[in-house]
This record gives sequence, C-alpha cells and structure tokens, in this order.
Amino acid sequence: MALLLCESIKMALILNLPILKENPVIVAETRPQKISLYLTSLRAQNPQELASYLLSELSTLNRQKVSPTNRIQALDTYRPMLINTCHALAEHYSDAALPLHSQEKAAASAAESLWLELGYGYKLALVDLQNQLFKIGNNTAHCIQHAMHAIAEQALVYYQTYVTPPSHLWGDLHQLYFCAVQLGVQNQTLLDIDQQTTIENTYVHALLMSLADTQHLSQQNIRLAATFLANHLKDAHISAVAPLESTAGAFVIDLKSNQPPVAFSKRQTFPDPATDILLLTIDLVRALHLQLSNLQNNQLVSATRENEIDLLTYLIMHWGITPKRLFRRLPKNGDLELVTGIADIQQVSNPNMAINQPEGKQIKPILPSRWQILNISASGMSIRRHPTAEKNIRIGSLVGIKTKNEAQWSLAVVRWANCKSRDKLDIGLELIAPQTDCATASIAAPTADQQGRNETVLLVPENTATKQTASIIVPRGTYATARQLTLKHKNEIQYALLTKLIDRTQHFEQVQYSVIE
Repeated sequence: MALLLCESIKMALILNLPILKENPVIVAETRPQKISLYLTSLRAQNPQELASYLLSELSTLNRQKVSPTNRIQALDTYRPMLINTCHALAEHYSDAALPLHSQEKAAASAAESLWLELGYGYKLALVDLQNQLFKIGNNTAHCIQHAMHAIAEQALVYYQTYVTPPSHLWGDLHQLYFCAVQLGVQNQTLLDIDQQTTIENTYVHALLMSLADTQHLSQQNIRLAATFLANHLKDAHISAVAPLESTAGAFVIDLKSNQPPVAFSKRQTFPDPATDILLLTIDLVRALHLQLSNLQNNQLVSATRENEIDLLTYLIMHWGITPKRLFRRLPKNGDLELVTGIADIQQVSNPNMAINQPEGKQIKPILPSRWQILNISASGMSIRRHPTAEKNIRIGSLVGIKTKNEAQWSLAVVRWANCKSRDKLDIGLELIAPQTDCATASIAAPTADQQGRNETVLLVPENTATKQTASIIVPRGTYATARQLTLKHKNEIQYALLTKLIDRTQHFEQVQYSVIE
C-alpha cells in the first residue's frame, strides 16, 4: 500500500490508498448502464460468487487512473449490490463460534475486502476532486460520506470476528471528518440508499462503536448495538475542546492520530485545542437510561426485552463512566483443560451422574480442550487456545476449567475474545466458583397453559469467605421471579424458589435461590 498526499486549500489528506498502475492491461468498466446490465445477470449467484466478481471489478477500477466523475458513477452503481452481498456474507460469520471455521473465515475475509475496496474507490475520487482547480457540485461530501461508511462497515466486520481493526482505519476516519469540517459539509444532509444521513452522524456512529468495547459483546449484540445506535445519534455531540464540569461521558479524539477516541478521565494531559476534539455522550446516556427504565417497568413492548435490558445496561456503562480494572493482571505460565456448556461441565465434573439421554443413544465421552494460561488476576484469567482445541467459544459461554494439579473443575464465563488472526484466539475468563455440584431440575411452567421441562443444572455452593451466596446455573430463559424448581441432587429431592438474578448471558443464567422446606 502507498500513502498518497494531496494538497487542498486548508489541509492535506494523507490516506491509505492502493498504488495506481500507469499502463493497466485491463481497462476498468465505468459505464453505469453496462455495469447495471451485468449485475442484473448475476443476481441469482451465491454471495461468495458475487463477492468474487465485485472484488475483481473494484480491484481493477481502484488500481488505474479514472476521472473522479466516472469513478463515482461506477462506484455508486456497484454499491447497492455490494452492501447486500456483505450483509448476506455476514450471516455466515456473525453468529459463529470462535475461532472461525474455514467457510465462516472466507465469508468474513470477503466482506472485509469488499468494504476495503469500496472505501479505496471513494477516497481516490475525493483525492482527485480536492486536486481539481475548479470544484463544482457536491460530490466531495458524497465521497467523504461513502468512504467513511465503508470504513465503518469494514471495522464492524473486524468487531464481529473479534479482530482488532488496523490503525489506518482511524487515521482515515479522522482525516475525512476533518476534511468535511474544513469544507463546512459535515452536517449537510445526504441521501444514502433509502435514508438521510450526515457525515458527522457516520463519524459519531463509528466512534461510539469503538467505545462500546465490542470484544466483550456477543456477535448478535454487536450488530444490535450498531442498529440501535443509528436511532440515537442526535443525542451524542462533537465539540471543541473546553473545560468541563465533569469528565463523565466525555471522550477525546486526536484528529492527527491513528487511534480511536479515549475517555477524558484517562488522559494524562489536557487535550490540545488545535488538534483534538471532544465527543460528549451525556445526553445519549440520559436517553438510554430513560429507555432502560421504560423497558424495566414494562412501558415498552419488545420481543427481545431481556436482551435489550442487558445491552442497554452495558452501553450506559461504556458510553458514560468508563469502567476501571479492579485487579492487576499477573503473568503466569501453564496449561489448563476447558469444556464448554452446562451438560459437558456436568459430565466431566461428575462422570458417575446419570445424564438424561434419549433411549438407545450413547453418551459421547467429553474430551477437554487444552489452553495456555497467559495471566491471572483475583477475578479471572486470560488464556490462549492451542491449535488442536475445539472451535466452540462464544462470548458469554459457561466453561469449566481445571489445571493438572487441581482436583475440582472451576466455573467461569467467557467475558471477552481477541483473535490475533482469525486462527489464533485469546479469551478472558471471569471466575464464578472454584467448584460446582451437579443436579437435574424440573422447572415449573410460567403459565398454566404451558408445560414444565427438565434441565441439567449446576449448583454453586455458598462461600462465606467471599460472601458468595448459594446459586444455581440454569439455561437462559429459565429465571422468573418466584419460579419453582424441583431439584434432584445426590438422590435427594429438594424444592427451590428462584429469588434473584445474579448474571445473565446469551447462554446461561446464574440465579440465587432458597430451599422450600
């Protein structure tokens, strides 16, 4: 890749762009009618085939000199099908276990490359427009908006596959926004497909998605946060640097850097008014608090109410007062074994306990995966996957872990994931309990017209040293206030009442309970 420099009246753009070929063998097609005819003939093909064709055409277009008008017309013709293709590709990797399998990895790589090439195209057109002596029309704002949208969507592919976006994405986003401010078009209303937007809204959306710390979110919630945020962009504001009464909900953006925004409270020095700007989210947090309250009080009807409550609680924390680490991490070497899910944890921790299986079906032995311990803290650890380990990790997964020197399996939850590449995986575990006990539960139906069910559950004993009350690990969707369970534990029957939700992820719930005499 090469960095191209283009001088404008008030600023210089230094963007990540491909190297142009002086004498290309194949001349790129730029006539919208020809492009449209061929795209129409391709609509029946699968997303991977469409992606391959679009990538080939855009790569050719983006490596040769083309007038900005012709380039923009060609890009605008490709863009709707590219967006649809990328959304279809996302279905393969946006709900996949980690690390990705080959088909999912190919889909993510194709989507990433398509957004990269689309961004290249609009940035090349912008550079040429800025170099023109006479600037006519509003294509500059059009190019900035579409380039920023492509970069933001490329970052979303990285987020959903838990790969850290390359730093040049932030350098490009900051420069494109600064260019729009210099030209006074950052708040100009633009039509994008079937909705109106502005350059500033696109920029703010990208900034807030970074601040959501997506390594801690499930893939489903990453996309939900992006969709949800689109309806609340008016509540976040960009401001010049100025003294603040409170730094809560204030983030610093260094426009000359290749870095995402950082919390004002984490800055060692006061921001530089010449190169820094502020993102203020306090009004956004207030709006989220109101929506959260309405959901909790059943004043809003939603089919995904519980998930929205969890996500809003998380976003309020990350877009408001930035959470701080409570415990120091200490390096540690060693290996551990890991199994995923309630049923597998039950089988390895109590292999003599009968597990409910359909008649005639054999119980498959559980083979724990090997992981390397990287560091530990008082509340958890980070570990790295060995190449032979199973590809079955998701954010929010319940896992059982044990080193070779330990007799008991500990319970933990996967809180974050980071794929150094799409084959290498590090995860962060938060410890739930140093040991667990197994039981089966007959769960009463929530209403008289529904049926109860039997589930495998895990019992977490009381721990007076850590002031941890006894709790039960159950599948997600089990908890309801005062719901009754019939527990079968060590050949004894107990009746329990669910009293308080401690934690809930996409895969399980941890609930306090009391035994009914």
